[in-house]
Amino acid sequence: MPAREHRVSQVEGFTLPEMLVTLCITALLSGLMIAAIGQLRPMQNIAEVNDAEMEIEAASTYLQALLGQARRLAPITDDPAKKVVFSGDAQSFKLVAVTMVGNQRSSLRDVEIVARQSGSGLDLIQRNVPRRLFSAPRGEEFTIVPALKSVKFTYLGSSGQEAPRWVDVWTKRDALPSALKINLVAMRSGREIAVENIAIIDVGR
Repeated sequence: MPAREHRVSQVEGFTLPEMLVTLCITALLSGLMIAAIGQLRPMQNIAEVNDAEMEIEAASTYLQALLGQARRLAPITDDPAKKVVFSGDAQSFKLVAVTMVGNQRSSLRDVEIVARQSGSGLDLIQRNVPRRLFSAPRGEEFTIVPALKSVKFTYLGSSGQEAPRWVDVWTKRDALPSALKINLVAMRSGREIAVENIAIIDVGR
């Protein structure tokens, strides 16, 4: 009888050393990827905190610029006989100032800055009222910065017989304070951000 022919099929595959090398490379790449993802979140937190600091600082700088345009005039909506040039407490103040209206245009307005409670904290609000004698003034309102933890304004008296000192409530309503200290505190990305600036007011205007 003729001998049967045995054919052995050879299947090509990875050898054991090749598989070990592949597993080592995969583990190394996975470790690098996990480390990169772990660093991404802190970097994102840092960026968010930096943006929040810029937001709060910009609000404080805006108030400084607004107070720099204060005028020694009584608001048109108040009783002219009272001659209330400026009024203020720890969380609000009222004055007459030159402020931006629309695009590239400024105008004299009765301005009120007030911290108003909202669901996320204190919103710092600005209300503007046009100074019109013969028609009912129609005001506008917008948010300067939202969701603050705390707001505090303090006022410095103008120089006179008494030494100037900081007060929480401005009582000399027929005069402008010589300076206003602005304290804004906010919580952003789990971190407290506090900004303090002093706005100088030209009391001779």
